[in-house]
This record gives sequence, structure tokens and C-alpha cells, in this order.
Amino acid sequence: MQLSARRRRYEPGSVVMLKVGIIGAGGVVQRAHVLAYEKRRDVEVVCIADPVETYRLAVGKTLGCDALREDYRCVLDCPDVQAVDVCLPHYLHEEVVLAAFDAGKDVLLEKPISLNLDQADRMISTAKIAGRKFYVALNQRFYPAHRKLKEIIDSGKYGKPFLALAQLIGDEFQRMNIKDHWKGTWNLAGGGALADTGTHIVDLMLWWFGKPKAVSCQWGRFVVEAENKADDNVVVTLGYDNMLADISVSYSARSDQWREDKQVCFETASLHLSMDPEKPMLIGRGKKPLAQVRVAKMVPWWEKSVAAGVNHFLDCLQDKAKPEYGPEAARDTLEIILLAYRAAKEARTLAV
Repeated sequence: MQLSARRRRYEPGSVVMLKVGIIGAGGVVQRAHVLAYEKRRDVEVVCIADPVETYRLAVGKTLGCDALREDYRCVLDCPDVQAVDVCLPHYLHEEVVLAAFDAGKDVLLEKPISLNLDQADRMISTAKIAGRKFYVALNQRFYPAHRKLKEIIDSGKYGKPFLALAQLIGDEFQRMNIKDHWKGTWNLAGGGALADTGTHIVDLMLWWFGKPKAVSCQWGRFVVEAENKADDNVVVTLGYDNMLADISVSYSARSDQWREDKQVCFETASLHLSMDPEKPMLIGRGKKPLAQVRVAKMVPWWEKSVAAGVNHFLDCLQDKAKPEYGPEAARDTLEIILLAYRAAKEARTLAV
């Protein structure tokens, strides 16, 4: 099926264009992905699919695309499309990604990779067999303070880390409490706070410190009333040979602003990370006051970190860059999350 789109005007022969289709035009696309696409002179969004008309109209208007459809298969049938950006509810990931590979498209997929490991393995193996590029967006790896911490850990500058603490205080109460909304359900989302935004923190821990040796977890649905929903609050502890990492996530903090904070204690210093654009990283040394570490600003941090990740993979799709990680990283994160839920169910610490 040939779809038409309103082309932007470029100088003839000035660039080689990558033609992209967007499948799912909700909040993450409208607030963040468009920031990447609207500034690229070497990428053109040629069609957009979303069952919600207002969503696809909004993104189409922003990106100058008038090939707007309800059914994602229209995007896959378009011969102009070389790659698709999939931003759909979790339960739809496998179906759409496998269909994209079958249609000969490369794929950028929003996190998490899937609901379970079997789905993740099928997507990863199918991409390899089909010779398609497959990337999973893990945007917090592109936040400058997180990248700086990775650099410090790898350098050994402050000795070995022995304790990591991560806290996310957020409010997803409204969507979590709508019974018919997929958000936070076991069968459609794969879980609640941990399976959703907790994905980012678990991924960061694996990126910074590697796979743990053991996982323990406690969770509860303390505020959300919809009985088909999973955890609205969760605490996970990752055990390593020489350190511990503790993760706390709340999806019901209606009386507080969204906050994400991390602290890593080393032998000779402690580093404190936040989303404060003025002081994203502070360092503590003994009894001295916390001092600021020079880190590039990113404002607004969430939107721009998502856009940075999208831009990286657009470069990778055009062989202008090598991917910083593969879809296996997203699979590893899912493995730890599923193990944490199992540990909570069995009320014991599980080996990885």
C-alpha cells in the first residue's frame, strides 16, 4: 500500500533520507520523540499510525506528515518506510515488532522490551535471522549525570562502590486506578511500578554494576483500588559480591512532586544524583559539605534524554554510529524484574 506524506523541503541531493514510520503516537512521542525528529535533516517521518485520531493528528502536524492511519499495518505496508518507531502499550510489543521484521523494517522500540523472556527472545532471535536492526530505548542512559557516574565507576577514581540507593517518588495514581486502563496491569503491562518506570532504575544498576548475584523484593498495592492492578509501591534489593543496591519506587505519591534520586557510596567518596538541572551531581567526602560535580545540563531532562536516545539510534540505523548497547540489555533488565516479582511471591531471596 503506497502512502503519501507532505514532504519537507530540502535542497536536492543534500542528504540521504532515512524514511521512518511511527506506530503509536501517545505521550512519549508527543513530548519527547518529536524533539528528535523535528530537528533531523536526514530523517523523514512518512507515516504515523495510532487508533486515537487526536494523537496521530497532533504528531502529524508537528512533523509535517499527513499519512495518518488507525492501523499499524498500514505503516508496515508502506514501501517507503525503512524503519519503525514503536511506542505502544507493553502487551503489543511482540506482535508489532515481529510483524515489522517480517515486513523488512528495522525497529526502535520503547521500553520495556516485552512482558516475558520468551517474547524478548523471539524478537531478538527473529531480528538476527531477518538481518534487521533492533534497538530498545532506555533513555536514562543518555542523561548526562548517569553517564558521568558510569565513567567514574569504570575509572575506579574513588575506589570500589559498596552501596547504591535509588528512589523514585512518582504519581501514576490516576491511570493505575482506572480498571480498564492497561497501565499497571499484570497481563497487559507485565506489572506495576517496578515493571514500568522501575525498568529504568534496574537497567541503570545493571549498566553501572553488572548483573547481581541475588534479588529480593517486597511490593504492595496500598493506594490503588483497582483489583486488577499490580504494585503501586515496591522495594527491590540487588545483592552483589561486594555491594548492595536498593531500589524504591512509588506510583501513588499524589502529595509529592515526581522525584528521582540516586546515591552511590565508594570507599573514598559518595556521589548524589538528582534531576535538579542546577546540581545534577554532588560529591561528598567525609565531613566536608557536598560539592558540585561539573556535569552538562539537560533541561527538561526526561524529554531531552528520550530525544537523545532516539537520535542515537537514528544514527545507528544509518550506520553513522555504533549502538551503545543491544536489545539484550533490555532483556537482562526484564529478567531481573521478573525475578524480583517471583522473589516477592515466594517471600525469599533468589539467586540470579
